[in-house]
Amino acid sequence: MRRFMDPFEELRRMQERIGRLFEEFEPRYAAYTIPVDVIDEDDRIRVVAELPGFDKKDIEVYVEDSDLVIRAERKEEEEEVRKNYIRKERRYGETYRRIAIPMEVEVDKITAKYNNGILEVILPKSEKERKVIKID
Repeated sequence: MRRFMDPFEELRRMQERIGRLFEEFEPRYAAYTIPVDVIDEDDRIRVVAELPGFDKKDIEVYVEDSDLVIRAERKEEEEEVRKNYIRKERRYGETYRRIAIPMEVEVDKITAKYNNGILEVILPKSEKERKVIKID
């Protein structure tokens, strides 16, 4: 039996391979992708994202073009820049994740909370009912 090939899964794997390649040569240039779980619950979509080490004030969440966007930035302290490192692996800079919202949601009722490195975003599903059209 032949499996259906998901092109997006292939792209994700390719991105991971490229990231590992960069890590081998220079760890600080490796891309950091925000890992997320998207859960379809009865009346809402719940997105759980791992953002360890970020301050709440440095995380931005918004909806754009039917996508949920999570953006976070970790700034390097000036005194950290001047240190004479033997090895430096902690990542600084901006990371970004765009997640397609699979159905209509009540944008004005979206909530988010951040605790212990975990961001949880609740997207209430739209209560609009689809209209069934009678065929004559």
